[in-house]
Amino acid sequence: MTAPEAFAASSRPVKAYIAAVLVGFVVLLLWFAGIFERAEYNLRDRYVAALVQAVPSEFVIVEIDASSIGVIGRWPWSRELYAQAADVLGRAGVRSLSIDVDLSARARKEDDEALAIALRRLSQKADIRLPTFLQHSSLTTQNLVLRSPLPDFADSVDSVSVNMQPESDGLVRFLTMGFRWEGRLYPSAWNVMAGNLTQATWIDFSIAPESFTYVSFADLIDEKIDPALLSGRDIIIGSTAIELGDNLAVPVYQVLPGVVIQALGAETLKRGGLYKLGDTMNLLLMLLSWLMAALVLLRLSWQRSLQLLLAVGLFFIGGAILSYKYAALMIDVVTPLLMWVSVFVGINLARLDAESVERLWLQISLRDNQKLLDLIVGTANDSIICVNAEGIITRVNPAAQKLCGSDERSLLGTSIFHSLPAMTRNIAMLPPRPFDTLLVQAHSVSIPVQATVSRVDLSAEPLFTLLLRDLRERVAREQVLQYQADHDKLTGLLNRAALFRQIDSDLENQPSGFLIAVDIDYFREVNDTYGHVVGDRLLYAVGERLVGHFASIGIAARVGGNDFAIWCAGADYAQGGQAFCRSLLETLEGRFELDTSHGIELNISVTLGISENKCSREDAESLLRKAGDALLMARRAGHAMRCYSEADQQAASRRLELVPAIRTAIRQSDLTLMYQPKVDLHTLEIYGTEALLRWPRRNGAVVPVDVLIEVAENSRQIAPLTGWVVETILGNEAEWERAGLPRHIAINLSARLFQEKNFIAGLKDLLASSSGYYKFEMEMTETALAANPQQALGLITELLDSGMSLAIDDYGTGYSSLAYLRDLRANVLKIDKSFITNIDQREESQVIVQSTIRMAHDLGLKVVAEGIETMADQNFLCKAGCDIGQGYLYAKPLTQADLEVWCEQWQQHDRKVRRG
Repeated sequence: MTAPEAFAASSRPVKAYIAAVLVGFVVLLLWFAGIFERAEYNLRDRYVAALVQAVPSEFVIVEIDASSIGVIGRWPWSRELYAQAADVLGRAGVRSLSIDVDLSARARKEDDEALAIALRRLSQKADIRLPTFLQHSSLTTQNLVLRSPLPDFADSVDSVSVNMQPESDGLVRFLTMGFRWEGRLYPSAWNVMAGNLTQATWIDFSIAPESFTYVSFADLIDEKIDPALLSGRDIIIGSTAIELGDNLAVPVYQVLPGVVIQALGAETLKRGGLYKLGDTMNLLLMLLSWLMAALVLLRLSWQRSLQLLLAVGLFFIGGAILSYKYAALMIDVVTPLLMWVSVFVGINLARLDAESVERLWLQISLRDNQKLLDLIVGTANDSIICVNAEGIITRVNPAAQKLCGSDERSLLGTSIFHSLPAMTRNIAMLPPRPFDTLLVQAHSVSIPVQATVSRVDLSAEPLFTLLLRDLRERVAREQVLQYQADHDKLTGLLNRAALFRQIDSDLENQPSGFLIAVDIDYFREVNDTYGHVVGDRLLYAVGERLVGHFASIGIAARVGGNDFAIWCAGADYAQGGQAFCRSLLETLEGRFELDTSHGIELNISVTLGISENKCSREDAESLLRKAGDALLMARRAGHAMRCYSEADQQAASRRLELVPAIRTAIRQSDLTLMYQPKVDLHTLEIYGTEALLRWPRRNGAVVPVDVLIEVAENSRQIAPLTGWVVETILGNEAEWERAGLPRHIAINLSARLFQEKNFIAGLKDLLASSSGYYKFEMEMTETALAANPQQALGLITELLDSGMSLAIDDYGTGYSSLAYLRDLRANVLKIDKSFITNIDQREESQVIVQSTIRMAHDLGLKVVAEGIETMADQNFLCKAGCDIGQGYLYAKPLTQADLEVWCEQWQQHDRKVRRG
């Protein structure tokens, strides 16, 4: 041995001693700084959690729980409830009662008195404790204030402390004996409950919270609890409801209510308490560990030292567990163990020379890197395959083996191009970005994958890694999403967007075909009568019939709520289309036996609208729009189906042209008002007039009123149109009064107006500008009133209160409730002219008119008959007691000038002749 080697060998023990001293000193410094405290807590919590068990206990917790709050229905509770609880507990013969509820502030006087009396009564049989606690006066100050029970309760109870403080890790572990305030000692609640006033304690969390008996507060005051369960036991009333916020972070159980922690503390003290070695004893234990580790480990090789470390660790941990379980003593073991480990590391590092350390470190680093690489590759969810420049597989991870359906032995040495045949043969030319391709598995099944190629330049030759990701789930998910995007969720039919794409695609290849729009009549009534579940099942059943009967002829789709469509590509409606539609009606209007618990059977009717593609300019949207228009026209006419025609197209174009024309006509006052007189049938005096709107165009044609109103309503111009009528009438009021024309004037109001509250308010303002000559009457159809009765009631009442009267127009042609006639405060009932014309020749109309007149008079309504054209009509109505007549027998609608002439002629005419 050379001199340097001999010196190095002799200096190693000295370096080992120095290393043992230094590392031990560092561990001591860290212990003094509290670095190991949280690790100590964590280790102790783990073995305490394994020791948890239920123990016999005399404590009963009366829970202020969520169910009690729900039953009582309010929070905070009246103190009368606590008084009831005290009385129930007194009758049960409890040993003691602790109430963990703040009673430091006054409540209602009678409630406080009731609680004070109940506590005094119970105090004669049992000990009572109420909480006292210190808290900061505000968030911004450190000043403490004492919160204690009201003096009303103090004579019969003990004031006990309930203050708890968390440890450095934020968890409640230790309970004090109480606190002293202004010379008075307030013992802790757990000490008083345990009968031990001289001892603080750590909480024994190996006692399971299930050791205590739990009773709901609501069940207690309802006396649903067996008194034998409470007799002779210690009762704690406190909050366990999460929403009340009286929950604290603790070890083992994460969070516990404060009342449960009090019970754990009291039970711990009853069992003698839980102790922990003091700092002095812990310091001696560490110094002893330090000394023993240094003396023993210096004499052992590093292999024997590792075995000894394992034994020491088991000894410390086992000793700590036994000490906790059988001696109620907590011993710190993390720091002594770290002392042993640190001394071991220091000594063995000191034994190494610089070259050995470097070599060892390099080996460890290489081994760790290799393990890390193997771990990453082996556990990666993605499939990883390593290949050389020729594409030969050199390495494959388990995920790749599973994806390829082969084991590692079968894959190594084979060409990657066998598994990925669609990939280019020059692997170096593959793009570095991900690309989709197909992987052929061992059983020749192709699956979609995403491949990413990376190049690693090594010293010998480059290495290529292929990262493969299975796309089957993604493709399946995309297919599901595509299906959901193209199909209706309820019926499984194509939706509107998918149908449009199919139609447009078909029209590119062949321009012929027709589209059928199908609408279920009275579907809303099905929902209202049987519920939406039955309605949905009906829609599903309709979809099934469409697919089952017509899948080979056309494509069915659900395009709206209860709207379906069938596209017949390449078919000619004139050649078999009508027969197909009749077959469709017959199929859909058959009985539906819906699979419900009530065995509901439905017979429905449907309406069809058909549009035919006759030119290449049509698209799916226009075809469906035309089919929908045809459907609406069929329904208005009472027909089961209708095919959209060129005439319908022209009518639609004319209605479209009318939209801006109406706006212009209102602005330029191109409209005209006509007035049809009304006559009192009892006296044949002029009763009033009805204002009727006319629109003569510049080309001499007159726009039909029903078309004008329909377009105005659908283009939201009915409000300005009605406003023009009222403003025009009001503008003629002075002239009307000078001419002595009838004051009573009726105006027709559309039901759409009662969806616009602003218009009704504006109409009231217009009527308020009248000089008072006119007596306005608003006419509305009974069907319009029944459509939205609640909204109509409110707005019509406003108009009635402004001085107008209400007439129900066209009575008998729709549906209305007699209750609506009463609630709407109607003044006049107008019988539709369809019942009046030639009434002397139709007995059924006579019966209806006579009964309607009697009913109206019984309701206090006047009756107007419109459409009187003959003296026979007038004579019958006079005998039936009708009040007012209107019709061509008296006059057609007149201009204001013609009305003046007519009025003068009427007043001069011999009425006896008119009476016939």
